[in-house]
Formats: sequence, C-alpha cells, structure tokens
Amino acid sequence: MNVSVFSRDRNGSVAVFTAFGMTALMAVAAVGVDLGAMVLARRRAQGAVDLAAMIAATNPASADALARRSLSDNGYADAVITVETGTYAGDPKLAVASRFVAGAAPASAIRVALQTATPTYFAPALGFSREVAIGVKGTAATAQFAAFTIGSGLASLDSGIANAILGAMLGRTVSLSVMDYNALLGTRVDAFRFLDALAPTLNLQAGNYSDIIKGSVSVGQFVAALQVVAGSTANGSAAASALAQISATLQGAGPTIQIGDLVDLGDLAGLSPGAGTKGPQIGLMDTLSEAVSLANGDRQVAINLGPSIPGLLKTQVTVGIGERKQSSGYVQPGGPRATVNTAQTRILIEASLSLPLGLGTLTLPVYVQAAQAKATLRNVTCPWSNVSGRQVTLDAQPGLADLAIANIPRNLVDPAAATPDLTAPATLLQVTPLLNVTGRSRLTLGSPYAQSVSFSEDEIARHTVKTVTSYGLTQSAVTSLIQNLSLTVNGIGVIAPGLITSTIATALSGIAPALDGVLANTLRTLGLRLGTADLTVDGARCDQAVLVQ
Repeated sequence: MNVSVFSRDRNGSVAVFTAFGMTALMAVAAVGVDLGAMVLARRRAQGAVDLAAMIAATNPASADALARRSLSDNGYADAVITVETGTYAGDPKLAVASRFVAGAAPASAIRVALQTATPTYFAPALGFSREVAIGVKGTAATAQFAAFTIGSGLASLDSGIANAILGAMLGRTVSLSVMDYNALLGTRVDAFRFLDALAPTLNLQAGNYSDIIKGSVSVGQFVAALQVVAGSTANGSAAASALAQISATLQGAGPTIQIGDLVDLGDLAGLSPGAGTKGPQIGLMDTLSEAVSLANGDRQVAINLGPSIPGLLKTQVTVGIGERKQSSGYVQPGGPRATVNTAQTRILIEASLSLPLGLGTLTLPVYVQAAQAKATLRNVTCPWSNVSGRQVTLDAQPGLADLAIANIPRNLVDPAAATPDLTAPATLLQVTPLLNVTGRSRLTLGSPYAQSVSFSEDEIARHTVKTVTSYGLTQSAVTSLIQNLSLTVNGIGVIAPGLITSTIATALSGIAPALDGVLANTLRTLGLRLGTADLTVDGARCDQAVLVQ
C-alpha cells in the first residue's frame, strides 16, 4: 500500500469528527437534564418547607409536629428535618441572617430546615455521584391580628335628637323610635358578611374582599346591605326593621360613598382574604353614623330642634365633623394601621329661654371643640403563649376638648375653618339698645397621656366595652360651664345689676341638664363621647402566618 496516498486521503473524516462531537453533545445534554431535575427538585423542596413553616407558625406550641406532618404529606417523610422556634424581627436595619433568633421566647416564628437528596440519571455514566444533596430552609412568622373600635359604646339615645341629626345629614326625614336606636346600638355583625351582602350591587365576580372595598355604592345601597346582614344575625330582627325604615326612605339612592372608607381590611388586605373568611364584628349604629357622616359631603349640618327641649323656647344645633375613622379592621401591633381615631368635631348649641321679671329672652351659645381621641393596638397574645386564651392590649387616649360659652360665629363650626376665639364674651341678653348682658366661660379637659387597657378571651368574645376617662370633668359639661359663667351687665341706669345676674344664673341652672342631654345625644349619634374613649375589641386572630425568609 502506498502510505503517502493514504495520508492524503480525506474520505470519511467528517464521520469521525461527527462521532466525537455527538458524544460530547450527548454528554452536555445529559448533564443539562440532570441539572434541570436538580433545580426542579430543589424548588419543590423549598415550596414544601415554606408551606410547613407557615403551617407551624400558626401554632408555635405544636410547631415540630405540624411541620413534620406537612412535609410527610408532601413526600419528605424520610428526609432529615429540623424545626426551630424563636422570634423574628422585621427591622430592615438588621441583616437578614440576624432577624431570626432561635430559642427566644415567647415563640412567634418558626424556621424549618430540610436535608434530602435527588437522584441523577446520566451523571453516573460520566463518573459523577448517583445522588445530589439538597438543603433548603424556610422561615415564617405568626401574623397576630386584632380589630378594635373606639366610639360611643352602648348608650341610649334620644330619638328626637338622633332623628334630627341623621335626617339633616341624609336630607331625608328619619323617624326611628328609642327602641329602634337601642336595637341598632346593641347589634353587631360580621364585617365580611356585610361585604358579602354588598358584593352583588357591584356586579363583581370577586374572589376576595380586597376587590370589594375598592368599589363605591350609594348610601341607600349601603343601608340596604346592613339590613340584609342584620336580618341574618341572631337577635338582629329589631335592628333590621329599623334599618328597613331608613332604607325605604332612601330607596337605594343617596350620595355615593367609598366602601373602603367604612369597612377597613387593615393589615389583612395584604393577604387578600377570600369569600367566607371570618371578619371582625362591627356595631350597626357606629357603622350607620359613619356612613351618614361620609354621605354628608360638606361635613357640616344645622339642626333646629324647635321647642322640643323642655324649658327652652328654641334650640339650634350646628355640627361640623372632621375626617374620622372608628374601626381598625384586622391590624398587627406596631403596624402603620395600628392606630385609629375618632372624629375631630365642633358643635355649637344655641338655646333660647324666657326670663322672669320681664327681662325678655336669653340666648345661650354653648360651643364644644373635641379633638380626636385615639387608640393603638399594642399587643396580641395568642393561646399558645397564654393558658387563659387570647389577650389584646390597647393604649387609649381620650381627645382633649375645649368647651366655652363665647361669641362663636356659625361659619367657624367647620373643622376646616380657623379656631374660634373662645375668650370673646357672648351677648346673652339684649334688654334695650343701651342695656345688655354678656357672659363667658371656658373649660378644658383631657389628658395628654395614653392609658393601657387589656381585654381577656371572655371580654373579646363578649365585645365588652371599656371606658378610658380624661381628667378635668367632674360633672356634666354644660353644668360645669354655667357654674363658671362670668356675667357682665353693661348699660346706662342699671339699678340692680346683681338682681339681673342672679335671675339669669338661676334660670340657666334650671336648663343646664336639658342642654347636657342635647350635647350628649348629639355626640352619641355621631359615635362619640366627651372626655372619654370607649373601646371594644371586635376580634382577634392567631391563625395567620406569613413567610419572612
């Protein structure tokens, strides 16, 4: 054979290189298949660990058993499992690795670690191991929620005053009885069942309440939904009947209001609770008064009670309501939504009465300027760390209030207007153009300090109302003002100024209780009380957990 010819022959060389190339390509493909299987196995293990951590975090006392059962159900019964309890600090200033503190008490977070292996398919042919170890971790923290209300609590209402206020705000005639108002005051409903009743009016196919609260409805639709949910509640038939009367008056109409302004999901909104989720309990009267306040867009109304108040010729009430919020929805301690406020309110009561001795008609202006009372969720204790059950602690501060008998123009009752001068004497009596009686009085009450209030499991279940009281109010507000009233008689030829002032003082003392009743019922209709903060825990949840690492 001619060797030189053979060395120059190139026939078949492509097949040789193709064979080598295909072998390398198949090896790479085999490694890719094994690598993809490893990634999928790791992702599946991570998902199982995250789920186990979240389930375990709903009850730290049984964390180990819950986590292992979850991992076993997902096919990891033979894996090496480690479950640690501890606390988790969400402070962004801390390094991620330092946020979970194992062994710290009381336990509020769970870390689950899983060690397992996944088989390889082609790697052994290339000299690699038949299995690849996989190690994953997941950390979840308990999401302890509580919902609370700061408002008027349970109290009887004067139906005449309440009807006048609600009617003026709605622009309709409201004619509820005392029994109707007591039924509304004494009935609570599930906030999420109320959203269920509202959903059909929005034409939504919503799977969660986060979608519903973005909508808006008329105040008539809102009241009709309250009626539906009240009627489905045990012992709620009387309240449903009262709401039916208002609903019939509104006939589904009225101003439009945003649902989210009245029913707040709080921090639970981030979890997008689905239909059927248990919600916090809300009071019907508080919710109704809040809806009516929002429906009254200009936030200011004037109510003429006429001669309906005993001892008075006429009573005019002007009310200005600032932005308000009463119920928190489910919130977490320390969160940005954990503080709620009552209204910033201004009220001017102008009462007229006839004086003896032929002195004429006296007009008494009583002005109240109430700052927002506020309450903050400080702590939620769950059953696994408290043998007596759930416990909720609130920090509450009644709003500071200024009360005065002074010259207050009605336009300054609007909370958006400038603060009135509470030292300007009011003209109480104009006997002649040259003879008049002026007077002024002022009372400030309240405390700048918050007071801590705790609710036990039984008190949460019963929706017990607890009251925090400010200092400075030892008796009824108007009575205190009148007792401190400084009168001045101005004019020419006054023979007996002492007789005039004593006659006025005696007459005012007689009508002080009636004016206290007007003020108290006006505030209660708006969901407020003067000098106090009435607190109720609407619900507490310890069955939620969130993945944190």
